[in-house]
Amino acid sequence: MNELTTVSKSEQLEIAAAMGMGGGSSNASADRLPELKINYQEENAQGQDLPRGQFFVKGTSDDPVFAKSVNFRPLSQLFQWIHYDPEENKVKNKTLMIPQLRQEARDQNGTTRCGKPTSNVLRELGKEEQKRYSDIKCFRQVRGIVSYEGKNADGDTVKVENQPVILMLKGSNFNPFEDEFLKKLPRGRKMHEYSLKVGATKTKGSGGNIWWIMSFEPDLVNAMAMDDQVFETVKVMHDMVKSENEKIQASHEKALHNSQLSGDAIDALASVSGDLEDDLADEA
Repeated sequence: MNELTTVSKSEQLEIAAAMGMGGGSSNASADRLPELKINYQEENAQGQDLPRGQFFVKGTSDDPVFAKSVNFRPLSQLFQWIHYDPEENKVKNKTLMIPQLRQEARDQNGTTRCGKPTSNVLRELGKEEQKRYSDIKCFRQVRGIVSYEGKNADGDTVKVENQPVILMLKGSNFNPFEDEFLKKLPRGRKMHEYSLKVGATKTKGSGGNIWWIMSFEPDLVNAMAMDDQVFETVKVMHDMVKSENEKIQASHEKALHNSQLSGDAIDALASVSGDLEDDLADEA
C-alpha cells in the first residue's frame, strides 16, 4: 500500500519537521533504537574472532550479524550534544535532539550545547582550555531502516531485513552523510525517498590509531514511496524522540530554577552580611 491512509497531512508535516526529514544541507537514551555500528572488537566474550571494520546492529541480539556494507534507508536526521565521561563511564549531560544545528540546543544542566563553545570560539582558546571540552561531542543522529546479509561469529549466513536503527555519527564520520548524500539530493526531494549503500574505509592515524570512515553511496535513480508501514516506523521514532526531549527540557527548566534559587540565596546572604557589617560599625 502506497497511500498514507491513517495519518492526516498536518500530522505528516508536524512529524517531518520534528524529525528533520527534509533534504539538503543541515547549515546521542534508554529508549534509543538499536544502533548500526562499525565493529572495533577483535573477539567476543566467548573468544570467537570478530571482523573489525564491519557493520553490525547493537541491541537486537547476543549474536550480531556482520557485513562489509549494508543497505540503509534514512528516515530522519537530528543533532545532539552529549557529554560522556570515559573515566566514570557515564553520560553527564546531553541536549535536546534538534533538526537544525542553528536551533538552541538546551541541555539537562540548564545551559546549551552541554557548555561547549561554538567552533569559532573554541579555536581561539588555548590547548588546555580546549581540552576541557574534549568529552563533549556533537552527534549527527540518522534514524532509518537497514537490510543486509552477513555472517555471525559462528560463520552462519544470516539476513537482516527492515530493521529500524540509529546511526550516531561524530568526528570524521560526522560530515560524509551530508557531503555524499544530502548535498546530492535532487531539488525538491527528501532523504527518505532513497536508499544508500553504506560502507567503511580503514584509516590509520600518525600515532598508529586505526579507525573506519563511513561512505554513503545513494541510489538516486529509484525513488521510494512513503507507505503506511514506513511512516508508522517514523511515528514510533518520533514518539521516542519526543518523550526523551520532554525529559531533557524538564531537567533544563529544573536546573534553571535551582540556579535562580541559588542566586537569590547568595544575594540574600550578601545583603545580611552587609547589614551585619553596618551594625558592627555602628556598635564600634
